[in-house]
Amino acid sequence: MNTTLSSLFDKVGPQMLSVAVVMIGLIVFFAIIELKLTPIQDRQVQKVVNIEAFNNNNNDTNASNDNGFCKTHEGDRNKLQESCSKMTKDNCLATSCCVYAFMDGKEQCHSGDINGPTFKRDKNGKSKNIDYYYFRNKCIGTGCK
Repeated sequence: MNTTLSSLFDKVGPQMLSVAVVMIGLIVFFAIIELKLTPIQDRQVQKVVNIEAFNNNNNDTNASNDNGFCKTHEGDRNKLQESCSKMTKDNCLATSCCVYAFMDGKEQCHSGDINGPTFKRDKNGKSKNIDYYYFRNKCIGTGCK
């Protein structure tokens, strides 16, 4: 058995030695040129995005959607009037603090409630003509169609 092992080493030994020398040579070469085989990792965070789900346990989606809008304007009717006047008809009717009214010949969203627009008089104290208004898609007034 000893003779077979030594005869095998005599045959394959030079090739094994050559492979070992080449491998050691490559390791030394890579160490000299400072070749790094590890992947580059950027540890700096560019942007963090949080996505939150909203639970809607209320079946009346309009009631839950306008809570934030109406609460942000709570106590300041002038700012509410300004914000309501910029809304579309659909958005206006989705809130509980705005009405879509036909006043003085013009249809527009105004701050208000089931009783109509909040500001029913102009700056001089003169009453405005309110033909009809919509509150939550319900038409109220003499000019309802």
